[in-house]
Amino acid sequence: MNTRRRATLRNVVATLAPPDARIERVAALASDAIDGLTPRRRADVGRLLDLLWLPMKAGASARSAALRSFADAPIPQMRAGFAALKRLSLFLAYGESESGQSNPTWSRIGYPGPRSDAHAIGPPLPLATARDGEHVRADFAVIGSGAGGGVIASTLARAGKRVVVLEAGDAFQPRDFTQREITTSQLYLDAGLTATHDVGIAILAGATVGGGTAVNWCTSLMLPERIAREWEKQSGIASLGDELAPHFDAVRARLGVAPAAHHNANNAVILEGARALGVHADASPRNAAADCGDGCGYCAFGCAYGKKHSTAYAFLPDVARNGGALYANARAVRIETNGRRATAVLAQQRVGDDARSLRVHADVVVVAAGSLRTPGILARSGIAHPLLGKRLFLHPVAACVAEFERRIEPWIGPMQTAFSDAYNYRSGNYGAKIEVAPVHPGLAASAVPWCSRVQHAELMERIANVATLFALTRDRDPGSIDLDDEAYVRYRVSRYDGENLLAGLVGAFDIAFASGAARATTLHAKPLEVRRERWTARFRCGFSERLRSIGVAPNRQTLFSAHQMGTAAMGADPKRSVVDPSGRIWGYANVLVADASVFPQSSGVNPMLTIMAMASRIASKHLEQKP
Repeated sequence: MNTRRRATLRNVVATLAPPDARIERVAALASDAIDGLTPRRRADVGRLLDLLWLPMKAGASARSAALRSFADAPIPQMRAGFAALKRLSLFLAYGESESGQSNPTWSRIGYPGPRSDAHAIGPPLPLATARDGEHVRADFAVIGSGAGGGVIASTLARAGKRVVVLEAGDAFQPRDFTQREITTSQLYLDAGLTATHDVGIAILAGATVGGGTAVNWCTSLMLPERIAREWEKQSGIASLGDELAPHFDAVRARLGVAPAAHHNANNAVILEGARALGVHADASPRNAAADCGDGCGYCAFGCAYGKKHSTAYAFLPDVARNGGALYANARAVRIETNGRRATAVLAQQRVGDDARSLRVHADVVVVAAGSLRTPGILARSGIAHPLLGKRLFLHPVAACVAEFERRIEPWIGPMQTAFSDAYNYRSGNYGAKIEVAPVHPGLAASAVPWCSRVQHAELMERIANVATLFALTRDRDPGSIDLDDEAYVRYRVSRYDGENLLAGLVGAFDIAFASGAARATTLHAKPLEVRRERWTARFRCGFSERLRSIGVAPNRQTLFSAHQMGTAAMGADPKRSVVDPSGRIWGYANVLVADASVFPQSSGVNPMLTIMAMASRIASKHLEQKP
């Protein structure tokens, strides 16, 4: 980011953001975020800013027109460029704050900011610090501490094995969580800026101790039986569903999975709308404490109360209790092998400004770094397979902004406590599940359409009256991920999956209007807005056709993914899978994969519980083996 690019970026921010935003601070934060991107991404943004240099030197009206021309341009790269700058700039404009201070936009939109009540009191999670060049010994080295890594580490440790866990992300205790949206960058992969190669889908993936379980929305759904049977056919593992059943029971009990005590106004929209329509809706089971109270609504920023049962809370303490160790900020550089057997993991731990080398000698290595990072670790270790990095599923999400003539305050109360399958399974086992998002200002501002500075600011002023319903699509057609250090995500929503996504989006409109929404809007660059009185059967049909005619081309509308699955599929045939039915990489007796990478297909539900059950199953199979 040279001086000219910084000046251009500053003018982009000033054009996009509202007048009451701290433009200079937002521009500086955006510049720092761009500097932290991977080299390829950074170069892409640099070229975009060079292209915008002259247009951004013009007056405010001309700058706005230039950005609008990018937003819905026929050239995909122009749309991608606008989407990237818009998401970053507006997230920071509404999400940034300094400790103990408010963001100047919050009073205008009615957002309360962080709560002031006491944080949790409890023992901190024990962490290990390496000496540079240190060698340690373990029965199992586990790379990753999320839903897969945390559970398999706990299971092995409780069985008397010495386990060393290596987590690339930082570690945070409940007292560290400030409930400030800007701080989420330290909890997410690529500081929350991960996206598909064309920026068409914004990807949210946890990158901290606890992985995705530290930041997800607590939904704890089991793999549907009909999809488990489909997995059995795809993988060739005939008893997979039955084998997983006791492990689902075990992890559900450990997590204390149960429905929320009550629904906030955001989630009540689904229940009320579905009831009015006479279609399915139900309460979502959650991995939060029964005494979670009103459910503060800030769980995506890390639970400051110790009430959310992430792996850091429910599983990882078992490691230290049983003589093992957890290293945070410890990136697995490579797995060292002798022939086709792993001997150690070479890691590098960040301790302040130091980078310390650590070698973990282990009888067995477990890779559980998530679907976006597990393939790269294996590849740079010389562990190859033609299907490694292939069959990546993302559960693409499209949303609608439903505005009510009453306050919803989507940031308050238990998050994601209800769902509807009324529009699911429309094409065999494929379709879309309707859920709602707990929306805070930064996420909202980055997602809702920007047509002008004034239009966007006015929409944000109504955000307290908004429920954001989304269609979570079970994708049939996968993408892939590059095996280099940048882990480029190559994924496009197929026509088949796009049909299911758009049908689910129409269903979200149905539910919103049945619940009393005054109007609802898509997240297209040129948004489609509908008022309740127009939502007749005839209009609905035409609206559906309009959505299909626009299609799901990248960056025509904002799409998200919070679930990444596949890339090292499990199966009974080494030609069609990367790992065998017990989780071992074909040809490597002591290298296991135990995360969502092993999914043979997408799960169709929030995958946390399935990842945990799969990791528990893999651990049990290995422990059952005779030495």
